Amino acid sequence: MTLDNKKLNIELRKLNVNDIEQIELDWLALQSNSNCHFFLTWDWIGAWLKQLTRSFYLLSASLEGKIVALAIIVENKRKVFGCYTIKQWWLNRTGNEGIDQCWIEYNDFLLDKKYEKEIRKSLIVFLSQKKCWKEFVVGMTCSNTQQQFEQLSNYKRDLIEDYGYQVKLTEIENSYLSDVLSRNTRQKINQTERLLKIKGNIDFKVLISIDEKMDILQDIEDIHIKKWQNTSTPSGFLNSIFSSVIKKQLIAECCEVAMLSIDAQPSGYLINYLYKGRVYFYLSAFTEKFSGKIKLGMYLHSLVIEYYRLKGMTHYDFLVGDAQYKKSLSNEYYKQSMTVFFKRNILLGFEDKLKRIKNEIKEYYILNILKRNK
Repeated sequence: MTLDNKKLNIELRKLNVNDIEQIELDWLALQSNSNCHFFLTWDWIGAWLKQLTRSFYLLSASLEGKIVALAIIVENKRKVFGCYTIKQWWLNRTGNEGIDQCWIEYNDFLLDKKYEKEIRKSLIVFLSQKKCWKEFVVGMTCSNTQQQFEQLSNYKRDLIEDYGYQVKLTEIENSYLSDVLSRNTRQKINQTERLLKIKGNIDFKVLISIDEKMDILQDIEDIHIKKWQNTSTPSGFLNSIFSSVIKKQLIAECCEVAMLSIDAQPSGYLINYLYKGRVYFYLSAFTEKFSGKIKLGMYLHSLVIEYYRLKGMTHYDFLVGDAQYKKSLSNEYYKQSMTVFFKRNILLGFEDKLKRIKNEIKEYYILNILKRNK
Protein backbone atom coordinates (compact mmCIF):
# COMPACT_ATOMS: atom_id res chain seq x y z
CA MET A 1 0.00 0.00 0.00
CA THR A 2 1.10 3.59 -0.58
CA LEU A 3 0.58 6.75 1.43
CA ASP A 4 -0.87 8.53 -1.61
CA ASN A 5 -2.01 11.98 -0.47
CA LYS A 6 -2.17 11.13 3.23
CA LYS A 7 -0.11 13.45 5.40
CA LEU A 8 2.51 11.85 7.63
CA ASN A 9 3.18 13.80 10.82
CA ILE A 10 6.66 13.14 12.28
CA GLU A 11 7.69 14.22 15.77
CA LEU A 12 10.86 14.00 17.85
CA ARG A 13 10.31 14.50 21.58
CA LYS A 14 12.79 14.42 24.44
CA LEU A 15 11.52 12.13 27.20
CA ASN A 16 12.78 10.19 30.21
CA VAL A 17 11.96 7.08 32.26
CA ASN A 18 8.88 8.78 33.75
CA ASP A 19 7.20 8.70 30.32
CA ILE A 20 7.58 4.96 29.81
CA GLU A 21 3.98 4.01 30.65
CA GLN A 22 2.57 6.03 27.76
CA ILE A 23 5.31 4.81 25.42
CA GLU A 24 4.41 1.23 26.34
CA LEU A 25 0.75 1.70 25.41
CA ASP A 26 1.61 3.26 22.04
CA TRP A 27 4.36 0.70 21.37
CA LEU A 28 2.13 -2.31 22.05
CA ALA A 29 -0.64 -0.89 19.87
CA LEU A 30 1.72 -0.37 16.93
CA GLN A 31 3.54 -3.65 17.52
CA SER A 32 0.32 -5.57 16.85
CA ASN A 33 0.23 -4.03 13.34
CA SER A 34 3.93 -4.49 12.58
CA ASN A 35 6.06 -7.09 10.82
CA CYS A 36 8.91 -6.45 13.24
CA HIS A 37 11.27 -9.04 14.69
CA PHE A 38 11.31 -9.85 18.40
CA PHE A 39 13.99 -7.24 19.16
CA LEU A 40 11.56 -4.42 18.37
CA THR A 41 8.77 -5.78 20.58
CA TRP A 42 8.04 -4.18 23.93
CA ASP A 43 9.29 -7.33 25.71
CA TRP A 44 12.76 -6.40 24.45
CA ILE A 45 12.67 -2.61 24.07
CA GLY A 46 10.74 -2.05 27.30
CA ALA A 47 13.10 -4.15 29.43
CA TRP A 48 16.08 -2.27 27.99
CA LEU A 49 14.47 1.18 28.14
CA LYS A 50 13.64 0.86 31.83
CA GLN A 51 17.38 0.66 32.58
CA LEU A 52 18.09 4.12 31.15
CA THR A 53 18.79 6.84 33.67
CA ARG A 54 19.33 9.52 31.02
CA SER A 55 16.84 11.27 28.79
CA PHE A 56 16.20 10.03 25.27
CA TYR A 57 14.30 10.99 22.14
CA LEU A 58 11.09 9.31 21.05
CA LEU A 59 10.73 9.41 17.29
CA SER A 60 7.15 8.94 16.18
CA ALA A 61 5.06 9.25 13.05
CA SER A 62 1.28 9.39 12.82
CA LEU A 63 -1.12 9.11 9.93
CA GLU A 64 -4.62 10.53 10.31
CA GLY A 65 -4.17 10.48 14.09
CA LYS A 66 -2.90 6.89 14.24
CA ILE A 67 0.71 6.15 15.26
CA VAL A 68 2.47 4.28 12.45
CA ALA A 69 6.13 4.49 13.53
CA LEU A 70 8.13 4.58 16.75
CA ALA A 71 11.81 4.44 17.71
CA ILE A 72 14.09 5.34 20.58
CA ILE A 73 17.07 7.59 19.85
CA VAL A 74 19.76 8.17 22.46
CA GLU A 75 22.30 10.95 22.20
CA ASN A 76 25.92 10.22 23.03
CA LYS A 77 29.19 12.09 22.68
CA ARG A 78 32.64 11.02 21.62
CA LYS A 79 35.94 12.76 21.02
CA VAL A 80 37.64 12.73 17.64
CA PHE A 81 41.44 12.51 17.99
CA GLY A 82 40.93 12.93 21.72
CA CYS A 83 40.00 16.62 21.52
CA TYR A 84 37.07 17.41 19.21
CA THR A 85 33.70 16.47 20.73
CA ILE A 86 30.86 15.40 18.43
CA LYS A 87 27.27 14.30 19.05
CA GLN A 88 26.15 10.83 18.07
CA TRP A 89 22.60 9.57 17.76
CA TRP A 90 22.03 5.84 18.31
CA LEU A 91 18.93 4.01 17.08
CA ASN A 92 17.43 1.88 19.88
CA ARG A 93 20.85 1.80 21.55
CA THR A 94 22.85 4.13 23.80
CA GLY A 95 26.44 3.76 22.63
CA ASN A 96 27.34 2.64 26.14
CA GLU A 97 28.62 -0.95 26.08
CA GLY A 98 27.36 -1.72 29.58
CA ILE A 99 23.80 -0.66 28.84
CA ASP A 100 23.82 -2.16 25.34
CA GLN A 101 25.37 -5.51 26.31
CA CYS A 102 22.01 -7.22 25.83
CA TRP A 103 22.73 -6.53 22.12
CA ILE A 104 19.86 -5.74 19.79
CA GLU A 105 19.62 -7.39 16.35
CA TYR A 106 17.28 -6.82 13.40
CA ASN A 107 17.31 -3.16 14.46
CA ASP A 108 14.97 -0.75 12.69
CA PHE A 109 12.08 1.62 13.32
CA LEU A 110 8.90 -0.04 14.58
CA LEU A 111 6.65 0.42 11.55
CA ASP A 112 3.05 -0.16 10.55
CA LYS A 113 3.19 -3.02 8.04
CA LYS A 114 0.83 -1.27 5.59
CA TYR A 115 3.27 1.52 4.73
CA GLU A 116 6.59 0.09 5.92
CA LYS A 117 8.99 1.23 3.19
CA GLU A 118 7.42 4.63 2.62
CA ILE A 119 7.34 5.52 6.30
CA ARG A 120 10.93 4.36 6.83
CA LYS A 121 12.03 6.53 3.93
CA SER A 122 10.19 9.57 5.33
CA LEU A 123 11.72 9.07 8.78
CA ILE A 124 15.22 8.79 7.34
CA VAL A 125 14.77 12.00 5.33
CA PHE A 126 13.46 13.73 8.47
CA LEU A 127 16.47 12.60 10.54
CA SER A 128 18.96 13.48 7.81
CA GLN A 129 17.84 17.11 8.00
CA LYS A 130 18.53 17.39 11.73
CA LYS A 131 21.64 19.46 12.37
CA CYS A 132 22.23 18.39 15.97
CA TRP A 133 24.03 15.11 15.17
CA LYS A 134 27.32 14.47 13.42
CA GLU A 135 27.15 10.67 13.53
CA PHE A 136 24.10 8.41 13.41
CA VAL A 137 24.66 4.76 14.36
CA VAL A 138 22.33 2.02 13.09
CA GLY A 139 22.64 -1.69 13.85
CA MET A 140 22.74 -4.57 14.05
CA THR A 141 20.51 -4.39 10.99
CA CYS A 142 19.80 -6.67 8.02
CA SER A 143 21.37 -5.75 4.69
CA ASN A 144 18.17 -4.78 2.87
CA THR A 145 17.13 -2.45 5.71
CA GLN A 146 20.61 -1.02 6.13
CA GLN A 147 20.68 -0.01 2.46
CA GLN A 148 17.66 2.23 2.99
CA PHE A 149 19.40 4.00 5.87
CA GLU A 150 22.11 5.12 3.43
CA GLN A 151 19.86 8.07 2.66
CA LEU A 152 20.93 9.49 6.04
CA SER A 153 24.25 10.62 4.62
CA ASN A 154 26.64 10.16 1.71
CA TYR A 155 29.34 9.25 4.22
CA LYS A 156 29.41 6.03 6.19
CA ARG A 157 31.68 3.53 7.89
CA ASP A 158 30.82 -0.06 8.78
CA LEU A 159 31.61 -0.77 12.42
CA ILE A 160 30.62 -4.44 12.36
CA GLU A 161 29.71 -6.86 9.60
CA ASP A 162 28.70 -10.41 10.48
CA TYR A 163 26.58 -13.33 9.39
CA GLY A 164 23.62 -14.91 11.12
CA TYR A 165 22.38 -18.47 10.64
CA GLN A 166 18.96 -20.06 10.90
CA VAL A 167 16.95 -23.17 10.16
CA LYS A 168 13.95 -22.72 7.91
CA LEU A 169 11.66 -25.25 9.57
CA THR A 170 8.96 -25.08 6.90
CA GLU A 171 11.32 -26.73 4.38
CA ILE A 172 11.68 -29.88 6.50
CA GLU A 173 9.51 -32.77 5.31
CA ASN A 174 10.64 -35.70 7.47
CA SER A 175 12.83 -34.66 10.39
CA TYR A 176 15.43 -32.03 11.19
CA LEU A 177 18.23 -34.61 11.51
CA SER A 178 17.55 -36.29 8.18
CA ASP A 179 16.57 -33.29 6.05
CA VAL A 180 18.99 -30.57 7.16
CA LEU A 181 22.13 -31.96 8.74
CA SER A 182 25.14 -33.38 6.98
CA ARG A 183 26.16 -36.98 7.60
CA ASN A 184 29.11 -35.86 9.71
CA THR A 185 26.95 -33.61 11.92
CA ARG A 186 24.33 -36.34 12.37
CA GLN A 187 27.04 -38.75 13.44
CA LYS A 188 28.32 -36.33 16.08
CA ILE A 189 24.81 -35.82 17.49
CA ASN A 190 23.98 -39.54 17.49
CA GLN A 191 27.33 -40.33 19.10
CA THR A 192 26.66 -37.71 21.79
CA GLU A 193 23.30 -39.31 22.57
CA ARG A 194 24.86 -42.78 22.88
CA LEU A 195 27.60 -41.52 25.22
CA LEU A 196 25.13 -39.58 27.36
CA LYS A 197 22.89 -42.63 27.76
CA ILE A 198 25.86 -44.50 29.18
CA LYS A 199 26.20 -41.82 31.84
CA GLY A 200 22.53 -41.86 32.85
CA ASN A 201 18.94 -41.13 31.91
CA ILE A 202 18.48 -38.22 29.50
CA ASP A 203 15.67 -35.79 30.24
CA PHE A 204 14.80 -32.96 27.85
CA LYS A 205 12.14 -30.39 28.64
CA VAL A 206 11.13 -26.87 27.69
CA LEU A 207 10.31 -24.63 30.65
CA ILE A 208 7.40 -22.25 30.11
CA SER A 209 6.03 -21.25 33.51
CA ILE A 210 7.48 -18.25 35.36
CA ASP A 211 8.22 -20.33 38.47
CA GLU A 212 10.13 -22.97 36.50
CA LYS A 213 12.18 -20.35 34.67
CA MET A 214 13.03 -18.34 37.76
CA ASP A 215 14.02 -21.49 39.65
CA ILE A 216 16.82 -22.25 37.20
CA LEU A 217 18.00 -18.66 36.57
CA GLN A 218 20.67 -18.76 39.29
CA ASP A 219 22.07 -22.00 37.87
CA ILE A 220 22.25 -20.44 34.40
CA GLU A 221 24.05 -17.40 35.81
CA ASP A 222 26.58 -19.49 37.75
CA ILE A 223 27.40 -21.72 34.78
CA HIS A 224 27.66 -18.78 32.37
CA ILE A 225 29.90 -16.74 34.67
CA LYS A 226 32.20 -19.70 35.33
CA LYS A 227 32.69 -20.33 31.61
CA TRP A 228 33.35 -16.73 30.57
CA GLN A 229 34.94 -15.15 33.66
CA ASN A 230 38.56 -15.52 32.49
CA THR A 231 37.99 -14.55 28.86
CA SER A 232 38.20 -11.27 26.95
CA THR A 233 34.38 -11.18 26.88
CA PRO A 234 33.18 -11.77 30.46
CA SER A 235 29.68 -13.03 31.14
CA GLY A 236 26.90 -10.50 30.81
CA PHE A 237 25.57 -11.72 34.15
CA LEU A 238 28.42 -9.80 35.81
CA ASN A 239 26.70 -6.67 34.47
CA SER A 240 23.75 -5.65 36.67
CA ILE A 241 21.96 -3.98 33.73
CA PHE A 242 22.27 -7.09 31.54
CA SER A 243 21.05 -9.30 34.40
CA SER A 244 18.08 -7.04 35.06
CA VAL A 245 17.05 -7.06 31.38
CA ILE A 246 17.33 -10.85 31.15
CA LYS A 247 15.25 -11.33 34.29
CA LYS A 248 12.48 -9.09 32.95
CA GLN A 249 12.46 -10.98 29.67
CA LEU A 250 12.63 -14.37 31.35
CA ILE A 251 9.28 -13.88 33.07
CA ALA A 252 7.63 -12.85 29.81
CA GLU A 253 5.47 -15.32 27.93
CA CYS A 254 7.69 -14.96 24.85
CA CYS A 255 10.66 -16.55 26.65
CA GLU A 256 11.13 -20.31 26.95
CA VAL A 257 14.10 -22.20 28.37
CA ALA A 258 15.19 -25.61 27.07
CA MET A 259 16.85 -27.79 29.71
CA LEU A 260 18.83 -31.01 29.36
CA SER A 261 19.40 -33.17 32.43
CA ILE A 262 21.42 -36.35 32.94
CA ASP A 263 20.19 -38.48 35.84
CA ALA A 264 18.14 -35.51 37.09
CA GLN A 265 21.21 -33.24 37.10
CA PRO A 266 20.83 -30.17 34.80
CA SER A 267 23.67 -30.10 32.27
CA GLY A 268 22.65 -27.47 29.75
CA TYR A 269 20.23 -24.62 29.09
CA LEU A 270 19.13 -22.61 26.04
CA ILE A 271 17.23 -19.34 26.45
CA ASN A 272 14.96 -18.74 23.45
CA TYR A 273 12.54 -15.97 22.51
CA LEU A 274 9.44 -16.76 20.47
CA TYR A 275 7.62 -14.28 18.29
CA LYS A 276 5.32 -14.67 15.29
CA GLY A 277 6.42 -18.18 14.42
CA ARG A 278 10.14 -17.55 14.86
CA VAL A 279 12.38 -18.89 17.61
CA TYR A 280 15.38 -16.69 18.44
CA PHE A 281 18.17 -18.50 20.28
CA TYR A 282 19.70 -15.95 22.62
CA LEU A 283 21.89 -17.52 25.29
CA SER A 284 23.28 -20.90 26.33
CA ALA A 285 24.81 -22.29 29.50
CA PHE A 286 26.48 -25.70 29.65
CA THR A 287 28.29 -27.42 32.49
CA GLU A 288 31.92 -28.39 31.84
CA LYS A 289 31.63 -31.97 33.08
CA PHE A 290 31.28 -33.28 29.53
CA SER A 291 33.89 -32.76 26.83
CA GLY A 292 35.62 -34.49 23.95
CA LYS A 293 33.24 -36.48 21.78
CA ILE A 294 30.18 -35.28 23.69
CA LYS A 295 28.79 -32.28 21.79
CA LEU A 296 26.26 -31.17 24.37
CA GLY A 297 25.36 -27.89 22.64
CA MET A 298 24.77 -29.42 19.23
CA TYR A 299 22.72 -32.21 20.77
CA LEU A 300 20.47 -29.92 22.80
CA HIS A 301 19.97 -27.57 19.83
CA SER A 302 18.95 -30.54 17.66
CA LEU A 303 16.32 -31.58 20.23
CA VAL A 304 14.99 -28.02 20.54
CA ILE A 305 14.83 -27.45 16.79
CA GLU A 306 12.81 -30.63 16.23
CA TYR A 307 10.58 -29.72 19.19
CA TYR A 308 9.72 -26.33 17.70
CA ARG A 309 9.32 -27.75 14.21
CA LEU A 310 6.64 -30.09 15.53
CA LYS A 311 5.07 -27.08 17.29
CA GLY A 312 4.60 -25.43 13.89
CA MET A 313 7.25 -22.70 14.19
CA THR A 314 8.69 -21.40 10.92
CA HIS A 315 12.32 -20.54 11.80
CA TYR A 316 14.94 -21.33 14.42
CA ASP A 317 17.28 -18.35 14.35
CA PHE A 318 20.80 -18.64 15.84
CA LEU A 319 21.27 -14.88 15.33
CA VAL A 320 24.57 -13.22 14.44
CA GLY A 321 27.85 -14.96 15.12
CA ASP A 322 30.17 -16.84 12.78
CA ALA A 323 30.45 -19.94 14.99
CA GLN A 324 31.02 -23.28 13.27
CA TYR A 325 28.21 -25.04 15.15
CA LYS A 326 25.70 -22.50 13.79
CA LYS A 327 26.82 -23.21 10.24
CA SER A 328 26.62 -26.97 10.81
CA LEU A 329 23.11 -26.83 12.24
CA SER A 330 21.56 -24.35 9.76
CA ASN A 331 20.19 -24.33 6.23
CA GLU A 332 20.10 -20.53 5.69
CA TYR A 333 22.29 -17.55 6.42
CA TYR A 334 21.94 -13.78 6.27
CA LYS A 335 24.05 -10.68 6.87
CA GLN A 336 23.69 -7.98 9.52
CA SER A 337 25.83 -4.92 10.13
CA MET A 338 26.30 -1.90 12.34
CA THR A 339 27.04 1.29 10.44
CA VAL A 340 27.88 4.83 11.44
CA PHE A 341 26.61 7.48 9.03
CA PHE A 342 28.38 10.81 9.41
CA LYS A 343 27.90 14.28 8.04
CA ARG A 344 30.47 16.04 5.93
CA ASN A 345 33.21 17.19 8.26
CA ILE A 346 36.94 17.66 7.69
CA LEU A 347 38.02 15.89 10.89
CA LEU A 348 35.55 13.03 10.51
CA GLY A 349 36.57 12.59 6.88
CA PHE A 350 40.25 12.54 7.85
CA GLU A 351 39.58 10.09 10.67
CA ASP A 352 37.67 7.82 8.30
CA LYS A 353 40.51 7.90 5.78
CA LEU A 354 43.07 6.96 8.44
CA LYS A 355 40.92 4.03 9.58
CA ARG A 356 40.58 2.79 6.02
CA ILE A 357 44.36 2.96 5.53
CA LYS A 358 44.87 1.10 8.81
CA ASN A 359 42.46 -1.66 7.72
CA GLU A 360 44.17 -1.95 4.34
CA ILE A 361 47.57 -2.32 6.01
CA LYS A 362 46.13 -4.94 8.39
CA GLU A 363 44.62 -6.91 5.50
CA TYR A 364 47.92 -6.69 3.60
CA TYR A 365 49.89 -8.19 6.49
CA ILE A 366 47.29 -10.92 7.08
CA LEU A 367 47.41 -11.92 3.41
CA ASN A 368 51.20 -12.04 3.47
CA ILE A 369 51.21 -14.18 6.60
CA LEU A 370 48.75 -16.57 4.98
CA LYS A 371 50.94 -16.80 1.85
CA ARG A 372 54.04 -17.57 3.92
CA ASN A 373 52.18 -20.28 5.83
CA LYS A 374 51.10 -22.07 2.66
